[in-house]
Amino acid sequence: MNCFVCGKKKQDFEVWSNKLVIGITYDSDFQNNDVISSMSDKSIICHQCIIEIQKKIKSQSNSE
Repeated sequence: MNCFVCGKKKQDFEVWSNKLVIGITYDSDFQNNDVISSMSDKSIICHQCIIEIQKKIKSQSNSE
């Protein structure tokens, strides 16, 4: 399985599907992120990329 963001091959336990990603968060900034919103139903994203997106969103909201 290759991550939608970084393209690295990951094992099953290292990835999240689009439906799970959106289902686990109530954070609209995260859900509206360009990367997350461009994922298809079959896209997967690795845990590390999710953490990086969350850090980016947090730093953007802190700078406002």
